Amino acid sequence: MELTPRLQDIVNILKNKGSINVKDLALEIKVSPKTAKGYARELQRLGLVDMDQDGNIRLKEHKVEHPDSEKLLKTLENHENEITLLKKEIEVIKGELEKLKKKGKA
Repeated sequence: MELTPRLQDIVNILKNKGSINVKDLALEIKVSPKTAKGYARELQRLGLVDMDQDGNIRLKEHKVEHPDSEKLLKTLENHENEITLLKKEIEVIKGELEKLKKKGKA
């Protein structure tokens, strides 16, 4: 089972911030609080996060109970690496495109 790109984004936010409130998460990912809470509940169901009564979400620190969670975390790490490589490739292509634009104007 793989995480959707949106759920991967939320896990990355939690990795960077440590924890976040559902309302703040909604603002950050530009969705309604209800939608953000749904995403948090899905991650909670998968055993990746804890959510308290006040809507604060954080990654679980201990070994997660869901049988696929280790596989999900490894998949997430692989996707993060792929995204990093793709971003680097995009920057190279942008540079080449700028060179071609300048060459065409000369």
